[in-house]
Amino acid sequence: MTTAEHLDAYLKAMGNRDVEGTKVHMADNVVLRSPIVPAPFVGKERVADVLTQLLATVDAFEPKLLLRDGADFVAVFTIRLGDHVIDGMDHMHLNDAGLVDSMTVAWRPLPSVVAVQQKLAPKLGGKAMMLVPADQSA
Repeated sequence: MTTAEHLDAYLKAMGNRDVEGTKVHMADNVVLRSPIVPAPFVGKERVADVLTQLLATVDAFEPKLLLRDGADFVAVFTIRLGDHVIDGMDHMHLNDAGLVDSMTVAWRPLPSVVAVQQKLAPKLGGKAMMLVPADQSA
């Protein structure tokens, strides 16, 4: 399977909420850096757990666009949770076998990210955070 085929299959599996289908395209030592908690998630099983919890929490995950530069890819997607719509990008790197070995996630807008973070972080062992305007902080 080519690197592009691995990535296309990975994104298709995400869009279909098929976490088991994503695992075949991840390296055993994959690292996920997420906006949900500060520490990265390491290892295929832990990353698969994060994806399972994410997909169980949000209403929709919709892949939109894939950009490539060698072994580096950027996947653009939309996440929906109730009235919140998140524009997201994953910077993914593929190892020599064509498997995803790192993912760095960027989401916006901040209020929608916080809405998802509040629901997802406790499921992953993190703390829910609040977005408070600077003039209202203690």
